[in-house]
Amino acid sequence: MPNFCAAPNCTRKSTQSDLAFFRFPRDPVRCQRWVENCRRADLEDKTPDQLNKHYRLCAKHFETSMICRSSPYRTVLRDNAVPTIFDLTSHLNNPHSRHRKRIKELSEDEIRTLKQQKSIAPANIR
Repeated sequence: MPNFCAAPNCTRKSTQSDLAFFRFPRDPVRCQRWVENCRRADLEDKTPDQLNKHYRLCAKHFETSMICRSSPYRTVLRDNAVPTIFDLTSHLNNPHSRHRKRIKELSEDEIRTLKQQKSIAPANIR
């Protein structure tokens, strides 16, 4: 099963090239930095374990200094690696982007409201 890059506006998948894909880290602090840098609001409510199991970022989103090339067989990230290279504007020039799901930047108030709604929702189901 191919891996797809979770970065916004990135369409790379593992079957297209020999490009490395990296799981989100299980460390909560580092994982949070990955999510923040991706700017995908839909990943904010996922646990580090969920992100590690289901989401990947391709090597194009990491500075070359963050990638360890000590092994000829595997591409490994440094322990402190955080993705910093993202194309957050290509959708503006792409006429096909209107058919893709848009990622909305949420304000602090909107995030707080969504979190409150999610914590109240299970009580309403009973």
